[in-house]
Amino acid sequence: MGCCRGGYQEMAKLKLSLRFLFFSWPMVAGSLLVLWLFAQSTTGAQLYGRFYPVTTPLQVTSVVPADVNGAPGSRIAGTATLNREQCDYLDIRWTLHGDAKNVRATAFFADEAQVRRAGVQQWEALLVGVPPHKLKETTGDVVHRCGLFPVMTPFFRPDQSILPEAVGAKARCVSGAFSGSTGPGTCSGHGGVEEWLNG
Repeated sequence: MGCCRGGYQEMAKLKLSLRFLFFSWPMVAGSLLVLWLFAQSTTGAQLYGRFYPVTTPLQVTSVVPADVNGAPGSRIAGTATLNREQCDYLDIRWTLHGDAKNVRATAFFADEAQVRRAGVQQWEALLVGVPPHKLKETTGDVVHRCGLFPVMTPFFRPDQSILPEAVGAKARCVSGAFSGSTGPGTCSGHGGVEEWLNG
């Protein structure tokens, strides 16, 4: 009787071990699948870009009104530091924020295409489908693919990027252009002064 009883115990242990192995591998595989799907999502890309950004935020050096696909927009020039040159650029996403909802705005780089290396980079023609005076109500993100994962990095934030007021603009014209002048004739070619800046 004692020999058989020990055999049953060994068999029960083996069954338990096999059950543990059977349930643990599917759990690991399922967990990895869930993590993979999350990493491919917009939320996953935003988190990745916030904690390990591909670029620094854009430092705006100039903004002028521009026609963007037949609508009023802005032509933005500025610099940013590219931290990770091994990532492939995919897209730029610009959002106009409202009280009740947000709207995606047209945005694209009209600069000559080039393979950029790590370090400080300059752009002269970032075209955004939002007039200059509304840029304070927007944000922009750049989307890259780093290996197998998408990364969405904050690229334009009004509180971090330098707007025209910070680079010496004294007035916003009716057309949306900015002027560094304070004398007679300020904004004369742009419909006059809409607002004096910096006091």
